Amino acid sequence: MKPALMILVTLLLVGCGERSTPGDEERAPRVVKLVEVSGDTHLPSRRFVGRVEALRTVDLSFRVGGQLIELPATQGEVIPEGELIARLDPADYELAARRAESEYQLASREMERTRQLLENQSISQSAFDEIRTTYELAAVQRDSARQDLSYTTINAPFDALVTRRLIENHSNVQPNTAILRVQDVTELRVRFNVPESLMHYVVDPERFEVEGELLSRPDERFRLAYREHVTEPDEVAQTYEVDFAIVDHDAVPAFPGMTVAVTVALTDAVEHGALMVPLAALDKDSEGNFRVWIYRDDDRRVEPRSVLVGEVHGETVPVVAGLQPGERIVAAGAHLLQEGERVRPMEESL
Repeated sequence: MKPALMILVTLLLVGCGERSTPGDEERAPRVVKLVEVSGDTHLPSRRFVGRVEALRTVDLSFRVGGQLIELPATQGEVIPEGELIARLDPADYELAARRAESEYQLASREMERTRQLLENQSISQSAFDEIRTTYELAAVQRDSARQDLSYTTINAPFDALVTRRLIENHSNVQPNTAILRVQDVTELRVRFNVPESLMHYVVDPERFEVEGELLSRPDERFRLAYREHVTEPDEVAQTYEVDFAIVDHDAVPAFPGMTVAVTVALTDAVEHGALMVPLAALDKDSEGNFRVWIYRDDDRRVEPRSVLVGEVHGETVPVVAGLQPGERIVAAGAHLLQEGERVRPMEESL
């Protein structure tokens, strides 16, 4: 009986062991690599080479042809808006305008006589229509002649800096032949190209602090303000062209065509400092926002925290908001973690 009783007790113990589940014990902590956020890291500035450009550059030309008799513009001179820049000999156009005016007056008088005859039913409606058409064509010819006469002069479309005289005075010019190149220098801009990794910040120019310095004056910096950018990249370099205005161009001895060294830095990084963390430490939440995983020393667990990042620099990325120096974060494999999960630093596993 004793051997049979021992077998029965053994079977009962085995059955009890089979009813225990793995979930009754907590999963082993995940081994993670930690990195301490250091306060002496910073966001390096980016430098680009740009060129000073005028707000607008225009080649002026006459809409009609003729002999150039007046070209008072001097290269380097600023001509106020509305003042005369160039004039053609108007003699032929004045004669054409007088002839067209005379033909219009004659057609107008004929029109009035014919109208009275039509009211007296002395002529047919079709005959009156022919006279009215002649009158309307004469009016068109008069207006066209007046317009051509007005085209014999060119006035400054804005406060125009004369950059180059393309033809000399007393020359015979054809219609639409450029005679003068002028620039609108009421605002000077610096144009340069930035890589595509930086373009997504351009739509938020408040995050930038941009300064320039002329190569001829390397120690004198001036502020630049965002104006616009081209949305089509360069086919070879895959860079985008951006325009920044010189904020106080009256105080900057710059002229169109000069070379400028441009320094670009994030405003948050300049004002508050930036902390560099490994690129692999970044994770994204369900809404696509960046975050990192903070290690809590008190209970050896991790928690996510949203961060504001700058431009990637190799294997690191600057965090300009969301982290404090001295905090420890998970350096890799962040996408595998869950909030409140227990972890064990890698150095403790060695």
